[in-house]
Amino acid sequence: MAELLDHDRVGVISLQGVLTILVLASGSFLAGYLTREMISRRRRAEARRWRPYTQPDWLPAKPANANLELSKPQGELGAMLSRWETRARSRHCH
Repeated sequence: MAELLDHDRVGVISLQGVLTILVLASGSFLAGYLTREMISRRRRAEARRWRPYTQPDWLPAKPANANLELSKPQGELGAMLSRWETRARSRHCH
């Protein structure tokens, strides 16, 4: 009977050790990510202070809503989809 109790106690101790290591590892990863985020925010704020952002000339301005961007239909299926989209837009506008 005493041997059985000792065996169960060893299992509980090893489980507690594994859980402790898991909690410590999770905490260290969390601390690392939070530290990295804090440093990145500080660095980006500093960069914004020193150099205002201007959009390059070669970068085209995209529409705010990509759904409104019209693409040229390709083939019979593209033409059919284009008609369906046009009809759907007209139904929503009225």
